[in-house]
Amino acid sequence: MMNHYERERFAQAHRQNLLREAEHERLLEQLPRSRRRVPNIALRLKLSWQALRMRRRQDAQSRSAGEGELS
Repeated sequence: MMNHYERERFAQAHRQNLLREAEHERLLEQLPRSRRRVPNIALRLKLSWQALRMRRRQDAQSRSAGEGELS
């Protein structure tokens, strides 16, 4: 289970990811139609990788917290 600090940190990272994605979309909208490209796959992979890492870290923390309760 995450404590208050971890929840706030996770929420802040999530907000930052959303803001970056929104800024990227805004910039894409400003480009002329002929210059638009497929959304940056590397950015999407990076964001997905970060989300997966955070989720795995949370799972590990919840498992270690659950083991402590069994003792």
